Amino acid sequence: MLTQRNKQQVINILDDTLGVGTSLKGNEQAHHCPFCHHHKKKLQINLESQQWHCWVCDAKGKKIQSLLKRLHVDNKKLKKIYEIYGDDYVVYNNTTEEDKVELRLPNEFQSLLNVPKGLNPLYRKVMEYVKQRGITKEDIIRYNIGYCDSGHYSNRIIIPSYDLDNRLNYFIARSVYDEEKFKYKNPPVSKNVTIFENQINWDEPIVLTEGVFDAMAVKRNAIPLLGKFVPKRLMENIFTNGVKEIKILLDNDAQEQALRYVSFFNKQNITTKNIQPDNKDASDMGFREVNKKLKNSKETDFSDIISQKLKGI
Repeated sequence: MLTQRNKQQVINILDDTLGVGTSLKGNEQAHHCPFCHHHKKKLQINLESQQWHCWVCDAKGKKIQSLLKRLHVDNKKLKKIYEIYGDDYVVYNNTTEEDKVELRLPNEFQSLLNVPKGLNPLYRKVMEYVKQRGITKEDIIRYNIGYCDSGHYSNRIIIPSYDLDNRLNYFIARSVYDEEKFKYKNPPVSKNVTIFENQINWDEPIVLTEGVFDAMAVKRNAIPLLGKFVPKRLMENIFTNGVKEIKILLDNDAQEQALRYVSFFNKQNITTKNIQPDNKDASDMGFREVNKKLKNSKETDFSDIISQKLKGI
């Protein structure tokens, strides 16, 4: 049961986000609905159960957090709500700036499907690297993989990412030379995107990986985070599309964060499985080993989380 102080803190956050509300009987608050914009306060929020429902447009949810996330409130307010209701607060990449520049592939981009005439040492090096990372011809076609032999992204393999409308939303530029000081060069745009979004079937389980090569090793419905935190846009996609199962396949040094996400998604009634990589990245394990682990994975519950934390994972 909320203390009077906590209740007032929640009311203040709701009033600040939705406009001043009206107190009803019990623990109900009424606000103007931000989705249908009805002239009367038809959005009712129960401060104890956290359930919210608009009686006009039928927008509803089981947690105040889900309402606030849909309205893109800042992390500070979300964190306060999590603290008040005793839920786990999961930090996600809250990049809010929307890059207004239309992203394009580098002018020097060349598809790996276009075999150059004559001797081309760089093309041969790129193809050796691709083979080493387990990338097949089907992957090259599916992801439109290419490379640059000059310019800002010279000597780099280019892996484009496209959104649902097949518009370029990001690309990864990885040097084919391991001795390169900066192995990756990112384009000057926001990373608050869902990588490979046009490849995802949200009705099926999704797999979260750290890097693009890890995702391509999975081959199906895998989304690279480009790190260990879930971008805000991806988090929205997960809830908007009603994802029912998530498999988390992060590197060993990100297992603490992986367990936080397991706990968080489980509390949102999303079946979540944490797959431990056994000191190998998914791309190092290869397609067969990765998919064997995914196939044999089981739901990670509270006892599993405690056990893994005790082991120092």
